[in-house]
Amino acid sequence: VVPDTDEGLNKAGRSREIGYHTLRIAKEQKLDIEKALFDNNARAAGSSTAARELAGAPVWLTTNTVAGSGGSDANGTGSNARTDGTQAAFTQAKFDTVMQSIWVAGGKPDTVYLSAFQMNVALGFTGNNNQRSSVQAGDERVIKSLAVYVTPWGSVEFMPSRENRSRDVFIMQDNMWEVASLRGTKNVALAKTGDNTTRQVVTELTLCAKNEAANGMVADCTTS
Repeated sequence: VVPDTDEGLNKAGRSREIGYHTLRIAKEQKLDIEKALFDNNARAAGSSTAARELAGAPVWLTTNTVAGSGGSDANGTGSNARTDGTQAAFTQAKFDTVMQSIWVAGGKPDTVYLSAFQMNVALGFTGNNNQRSSVQAGDERVIKSLAVYVTPWGSVEFMPSRENRSRDVFIMQDNMWEVASLRGTKNVALAKTGDNTTRQVVTELTLCAKNEAANGMVADCTTS
């Protein structure tokens, strides 16, 4: 909602206030969607008073998982969330166990999604200590990265994410997931009810797990 007064002002950096706020809200929505895709949340059919909800990635994963004591997988239908267990450190042994389990199940994982804290843990994996730091020729920058990690079960790229729970590390075969869109993002002008302009930004989509056995996760990792 933007007051019509703002439309009469000449603001630096933008021609129309409504356009600026519509774009800002659309970017916020993309972050909300990313968080929902990684969230440990069961699907909900919705009602006249509650919105529909998609089932996040942890809800689908049942074949290749390592969890803390007391933790358990969901039933794999999207109807219930996984049960969190006692948190323990994310380790290379746990990561390798899941990678091997995915490989045995026929998967070819290519991307690992993890928080900044868990990314720092991964930087310490044995076998990376001599490769992850380099000095850029011609200046004094030291570049520390872990772009590709090669294992006997395949090569994966580590992708830090702000939106997944830090306690969860996802090892994914990306082409075995789809964000299935019913209605793409669009902004719609709503009825005028006063001295303002109102727009609504709407997207309707869900997460489709094409083959959960091609993916895995290390759950219940300590976050500090």
